[in-house]
Formats: sequence, structure tokens, C-alpha cells
Amino acid sequence: MLSPTDIARAEIVYGPTSARYSGNSLGGVLRLETAPVRENAIRLGAQGVYQNYQYYDTDEDLFGYALDGQADVALGSRGGVSVAYRHFENQGQPQQWRTVAPGTPYAGQAIVDDALGFPLRIAAQDSVVESVEDQIRLRGNYDLGAGWEARGLAALLLDAEDTTDPRSFLRDGAGNAIFVGIAGVTRGQTRSDELLAGLGLSGEVSGWSIDLTASRFELLKDRGRQSDGVDVLTGIIPDSGIVTDKDAHWTSLEASAERTFGAQRVALGASYAAYAGENRTGAVSDWRGGVPSAVRNSSGGETRLMGVFAQDAVALTPMIEATLGLRYENWRASDGFLSNGGTRVDYASRSEDALSPKLALTFRPDDATELVASAAWATRFPTIGELYQASLIGYGPNVGQIDLDGFDPDLKPERGFDLQLTGSRRFGNVKLTLSGFRQAVDETLFGQTILVPSPTDPGVPVSQSLITNIGEVETWGVDFIVAAEDLFIPGLSFDGNVSWIDAKITDNPLNPTLEGNRFPRVPEWRANASLRYAVSPMLDLAANVRHQSTPERNLENSASSRCDTYYCVSPFTFVDLKSSIHFGRFDLDLGVDNLLDEKAFVFHPYPGRTFVASLRWKGGF
Repeated sequence: MLSPTDIARAEIVYGPTSARYSGNSLGGVLRLETAPVRENAIRLGAQGVYQNYQYYDTDEDLFGYALDGQADVALGSRGGVSVAYRHFENQGQPQQWRTVAPGTPYAGQAIVDDALGFPLRIAAQDSVVESVEDQIRLRGNYDLGAGWEARGLAALLLDAEDTTDPRSFLRDGAGNAIFVGIAGVTRGQTRSDELLAGLGLSGEVSGWSIDLTASRFELLKDRGRQSDGVDVLTGIIPDSGIVTDKDAHWTSLEASAERTFGAQRVALGASYAAYAGENRTGAVSDWRGGVPSAVRNSSGGETRLMGVFAQDAVALTPMIEATLGLRYENWRASDGFLSNGGTRVDYASRSEDALSPKLALTFRPDDATELVASAAWATRFPTIGELYQASLIGYGPNVGQIDLDGFDPDLKPERGFDLQLTGSRRFGNVKLTLSGFRQAVDETLFGQTILVPSPTDPGVPVSQSLITNIGEVETWGVDFIVAAEDLFIPGLSFDGNVSWIDAKITDNPLNPTLEGNRFPRVPEWRANASLRYAVSPMLDLAANVRHQSTPERNLENSASSRCDTYYCVSPFTFVDLKSSIHFGRFDLDLGVDNLLDEKAFVFHPYPGRTFVASLRWKGGF
């Protein structure tokens, strides 16, 4: 919802170390501060992207472009208003490939991928993803006098996505593409309209710095249309299908007050966040334009989180500061329901409380050195999606029906305990930072396959995949960061980091055999490096490298858990290059992402080598 020119400051807070943020900060917080509008300016921009994506028999030339404009109007010396518009169209690589059943008439033409330890008989690709997006933004700030300032933001996002052209790699005797024997192939469309609005007010009262914020998000419309799956006997994708309508909104209110009392900096605050969501699915005879005559399946619910916090930073000595914080939160889940045909189940409301203490000690022996040790507790409560948003059955005779056993409305909250030790020192133009941490999260929320009683015969256990609580996941990690300016020669800057992470399941009452396994999708090694060179006032060059090692794909850490193909969470090393040319009021950016065209996956594929060109202009009035 923000462009780079809207952002004045970005800050990443690792872990739940601050009492200011709710338990959702268990993994960290990205804090963005918008830049005030101070001058009259017009900004215009155009961008084009291109990639040729090849994998298996997929060979697609994919294009995209964006056009944007922004007008900033200063309101004298007291503030300003900014209005912006952006139009974006893009073609994305297919997100899945489909397999053909062995023994079917054309299965012999399939591409066999054995990287998982068992054969994937690749026979078709999902459609290229055609996306169109329009965004309108309005932002402003105004000095009210007496030290008070108001700020506001409103954004409307209109999004359309089409996946209507799946392609088969199989051919019949006449050379025509055919889907016989290939399961799961569908066509689809999605249309959504989203509105976000926020207001802020800051100033001083009796020596206290006050900040008040309110925001509201509304999913004005979200309708997804999908055909039924292909008939594997005839290879025909039917006109019948399903329509899914989604409703969602959230409201957030925050208030904070800060004041310095001698050697103490005290912060107090309160927050309120309410979320609501609902999904409704109905069958139609024409998936492209049909309107459901009745709701076949639906699910939804609401959650509310209220919190208060107090934090005190005390200068114990000129070199040592202690920060103590405490956050109290009350969570409530209500109006949870599930309907399937004529049957509706309503779930009882739930309410839970959590106290999250925080402690940090900071030692600054000189202006160049800082050591920080912290301990923090945090509680993350389940979301609506984890509690109530049941998924649909994807295959078999009940495809499209709601999965009655696909969720648990009694999920427990995650409770984390985080320890961090960070040291940093500046050596001239170079800053080095070394961090170590341990995090233990009880009742981790994650999908796993467990045995549950059969719905037809409770005495017979059957396997079921759903989001559950894992007793404890323990993570140890070390992160080394280098930041350098004017390195060796003026204008040459470098930023880099290397991280080692060891995340393991230490307790899992639902399936003790998984204890000791590595937690999925967390790579043991990550590394990033960015080299930037300001050649002259007219030319900037940059190169970036991103790397991750192979993480586990599943909780079982099975023989096929680590792999490097479709269906996997693969390793990667991406190299990106960029140049910026400045001439007059114009900036021309030329770049290439994933220079080596490395194919990588998080089940779905990352983009391949992508060329990017953009032209920006800024003028006053």
C-alpha cells in the first residue's frame, strides 16, 4: 500500500523483545514510518519486466508492466497531501504441474522426475497467472499547532487474476493436447477489492509524548471462480464449478504515552485489534458467470485482542541501561461456525489471558560499542484461518466439499520464550554485529498428519492432515552482520549477513516419533550480500546475492524431505544486478533478478531470470 517514496524509515525488530507489540511479534516486527509531505512535487514512473520461464516442458515468455503517478501538494508550512495511482499488469509462471496416472493411454509421454525418491509423472502445467492491479492512495499530514500533528492514509486496491489456460504436455494421435489421465486440472478467476484507511494523532500533554492511531481494513469484495476438475476419462474440463465469496475486515486502535523522568524513559500504552472473516462456497453450472443458488459450504468467525503495556528504560550507570517491560493481553474468539449443506455447527466462544514480561540490559562502554542481552516471553493466539477456515477436499468423490476434520477450533495459543545476546562495534566506516539467540515455542501451530477416529466407524483410526499444536519447537541461531561505507574507495558500500539456525521439535504428544526432527521450511544456513557503488553523481551500480541451504520439506524428515525440484522447499543462490542512471529530473533503472536463472521452489516455483527496466521523473510546480 506504500511506495518507496512514502517511507521515511524502516526498522526490523527481531523477536518479541519489546512490550509495545502484541504476541504476533513472536517472530519479529517490521515497523514503517511514512515520510511527511513537505513540498509540491509530481512523480511519474513506468516499469517493464520480462522473463522466459523453462522447466519440464514449460517454456513461457512472460511480460509485465507498471505505470504510476503521484502528486504531492504542500499546505503552506504546516503539512501536505499526496495522491497516487498505480496500474500493474503481469504474467507469472505456472504455480503447479500436474501428474498423469500410470497405465492411462498417454502416460508414456510424461516427463518422469525421480528427485523425490518416487516418480512424479509430469504431464501438464497450470495456467500462466494473468494479474491486473489498480491502486489509489491518499496520504496527508497537518500541523494542528501547539505541538500536535495529524496524519492519515487511505488506499484502495482492485485486483484481478486469471488462470484460465492450463496446458497439457501430452498429445493424442492427431497431435492435439489432451488431459486424459491427468487429475486436478482446473480453470479459475479471482476478483477482489480492498480498502485500507488509517488516522494518527501525535502531540504532548503535561510532558507526555502522546501517539494515537486507528486503522480499518475492509475486503469489499472477493469472489473466486473455479471450474470442477478435468474428467480424467475424457480429458474435458467441465463448465460446472464452484464460486467462493470471502468477507473479511479488521479494526486496530493503539495509544501510547512516553515521558522521561531523570534517568528513566517510561512508556505506557494500550491496543485493540478485532478481526472477522467468512468464506461461502456454492456450486454453479457455469463457473465463468454463474451465481450459486444456495450456499453449499461456509465457515468463519471472529477474534478480538486487547492489550496494555508498560515499559521502563532505566540508566543504571552512564554505560548500562536496563529496560523492563510487561504486556497483558486478553484474547477472545467468537461466532465460529461451520456449515455443510443443511447442517450448521456453531462453536462456543473462548477467552484467554496472557502476561508477557520483557527484560533487556544494554552496555555501551564507548560510542562505537554496544552489547545487549534480552529475555522475553510472548503469546501468539490462533487466527481465524487457523481456528475456523476449513479447507475444501481437493480430490476424490467428495471434491469441493468442506473438510469436516480439517481444522481444530480448540487450538491452544503459542507461548514463546526468547533469549538474545547481541554485540556490535564500529571500526571507522565498518560496523560488525554478532547475535546469538535461543527461542522455545510451546504449542507451536503447524499442519501435521495424525490419526483420528473414522467418521463412519469411530473404532477405526484414519490419517488426517490439519493444523495442530506441536508441544515445543526449540530454535538456536547465530547471525553475523557486516555494514560498511566507503569501503576501500569512496562511494563503495557493502552489507552482508550469514545466519545459522537449528530448529528442532523437542516435544510432540500427538506424534512422539517426530521428536528430534528438524522443523520444516527453516534452512540451516542463510546468507545475503549487497555491494553498491556510487560511480558518479550520474551512475549507481549494485549487486546482490541471496542464499539458503536445503530445509526439510515435512515434519517427518523423510527420505524425500530434502529435495531440489517441484514439490520441494529447495536451496537457492540468487544473484541480482541493478544500475541507476540519473540525468536531470529523470532516473533510469536497469536490472536483472536471478541472473543465473536458478530454479527454486517453496512447493510453488520462484520466478526465473527476470529483466527489469524503469524510468522515473520528478518535477515541482
